[in-house]
Amino acid sequence: MAEKLIRRGDIFWVDLPDSNGREIKDTHPALVVSNDRQNNASPLIVIIPITSLKEGDKVFSFQVPITLEKKSVILVDQIRTLDRDKFKDKIAEAQEKLIEEVERKIHFVLALKS
Repeated sequence: MAEKLIRRGDIFWVDLPDSNGREIKDTHPALVVSNDRQNNASPLIVIIPITSLKEGDKVFSFQVPITLEKKSVILVDQIRTLDRDKFKDKIAEAQEKLIEEVERKIHFVLALKS
């Protein structure tokens, strides 16, 4: 069976394992943030989960709004690495402007200087 092509900026449905903590779990969309060289060579892919907003939910400074089927947020504070076997169907490809905003939030969350 051919390996699934996974690229930086792709949004896939992924199975997030239960950690018995506050991290998001179950099946959710996720944005791929690892570089394509790693994505091609490694069985592990770096993602940021996405969750839908409910009425009255606040969007925090470390989140990035996105509209998929519903108004949602990219949970930049929950960056994680997943095995490529956890990837299901591809939903979309993020536009460059969105990826740049996510990169700015990653810098904020991780306190990176540049």
